[in-house]
Amino acid sequence: MAIAVGRFHDVDPHDVRSRHCRLHSVAQLDSPLLDRDHREHSDAAAGAGHTGLSPRRRSQSSPCFTTVAPSGAEHADRSESKMPRVEIIAGRHARGVRELIAEAAAAIASGTRLVPAQSGLGGALLLTGSRGGEHVAVIKQLDDTAAPGSPWIGGYESQAVLREVAAFLLDHDGFASVEPTALIKISRPAMPATMASIQRFVAHEYDAGELGPSRFSVASVHRVGILDIRLLNIDRHAGNILVKNPPSSHSASAPPPPLDLVPIDHSLCLPEQLDDPYFEWLHWPQSSLPFSDDELAYVASLDPFKDAETLRAELPSLKEPAVRILTLCTIFLKRAAAVGLCLADIGDMMTREFMAQEEGLSTLEALCKQAHDSVLPPRPPSLPCPPPDGDGVDEGTTSSGGRKHVSFGDLSFAEWAAFLDTFEQLLAAALEAKKRGALLPAPGTTTSP
Repeated sequence: MAIAVGRFHDVDPHDVRSRHCRLHSVAQLDSPLLDRDHREHSDAAAGAGHTGLSPRRRSQSSPCFTTVAPSGAEHADRSESKMPRVEIIAGRHARGVRELIAEAAAAIASGTRLVPAQSGLGGALLLTGSRGGEHVAVIKQLDDTAAPGSPWIGGYESQAVLREVAAFLLDHDGFASVEPTALIKISRPAMPATMASIQRFVAHEYDAGELGPSRFSVASVHRVGILDIRLLNIDRHAGNILVKNPPSSHSASAPPPPLDLVPIDHSLCLPEQLDDPYFEWLHWPQSSLPFSDDELAYVASLDPFKDAETLRAELPSLKEPAVRILTLCTIFLKRAAAVGLCLADIGDMMTREFMAQEEGLSTLEALCKQAHDSVLPPRPPSLPCPPPDGDGVDEGTTSSGGRKHVSFGDLSFAEWAAFLDTFEQLLAAALEAKKRGALLPAPGTTTSP
């Protein structure tokens, strides 16, 4: 069997516990497939199968995978209407995605069953390979694309699915080991098309909650943490950090090698307003060790504005306030690492603390609120609050249970630039104060793996 790619270029298929615990039960089941501002574009492009993309990103050259490799266009039209088809909507040029989709297409064509994942809350499904029965991928479909009688039960709201793809696109060169992930459309005979994210399955025996952190490699902890800070991940609990299976060739008489980690489940990263993150690694001993030279070089190489443009181009339905969260947190990470703060200190500045039995703002939130108010002063209490903006995010700092949430959806691009300038000025003093209190080793100090 061959799989057609794009314009029928044949390839061979492959073998086929704290105050933060409330975050574990957040359901993502009630949002529409697409946002209002993109739905009209989706309707116009329904025939082309590019749902959710802006017009400038639609192209007939999107890689598509079917179960046949016909010799003529007329035969292709007849065959493709009867065979399963997997089309890459976003992430097509990223590392490992085409190979993953080829394997998935072969598995779907073979009639393999989609098995509900044992853990998780959104209806994730495991796709088994066409040979051997091993898992190939984890699929998370949008919640309103399931057809009656189909294996797709439950689902995820559109922004959650987009965040899964965003995390992979932002993990440059596989630095944090996020597995290949893409946004796809699956079309099958006599069934509505299904939109979903797909991620390569990670072979593992444990997650981080089943083993103590003492065996985790320092590099793996740091790299997962760096990703979480950039994405403001509010749900990095132990269950979504997988422990890679150790190599079977090491000597029984030698001490066991350090274990590497693989982060999964990024549906709650990149929120649309500053929020209290949950970092499982925050109090692991590895987080208090200084970054290595390689890690410092990677952080220094990050370009928050280029990354923001990547998200706008690849995932135009991702809300702009979420993209600005990425920019802000990347700038924060770069400045903090440059002055010598360790991962634990950076995460601590992002995390809220209880004071007098009340949850106060984190250091990052307090700095952002001060910078935001200097650019766009808060409205007097006598004035009514305006309705949410076009992105569905309340303007400025919004109140919830007596606490202020800082978002950036109300700022124009000029105001956003002014905010960032003010934020960096305020940040410099806050980082110096944190550094004086931390008494850290010098950055780049060699540490054991």
